[in-house]
Amino acid sequence: MPSYFASSAMLIYDPAAPTVLVRPLPVTDTATPPGDVLGALLGRTRAGVLASLATPAGTTALAERAGVSVATASEHATVLRAAGLITTARDGSRVLHALTPLGEALLAGG
Repeated sequence: MPSYFASSAMLIYDPAAPTVLVRPLPVTDTATPPGDVLGALLGRTRAGVLASLATPAGTTALAERAGVSVATASEHATVLRAAGLITTARDGSRVLHALTPLGEALLAGG
């Protein structure tokens, strides 16, 4: 019987029950490739929105860079802002989204 928790093979014997040979389950490395870790954490679209803010942008420019609608870009910006990864400065009806130091560190892998 394969077992994830067995560190080596073992034999379980009980005269009143069937004998069981337990062996370690081969564990393969299923780590996410380094380039896609942020996508796995945040979701690919949101990670793309975050990465596209390497240069500050308004919501329309952000949507164009990320290849999403303005409404979707705005929703992602709201979540990223709530997480402390970006800031948004308002100037009348315009906004400018920019990375925070935390957002920069996340993109840099730190």
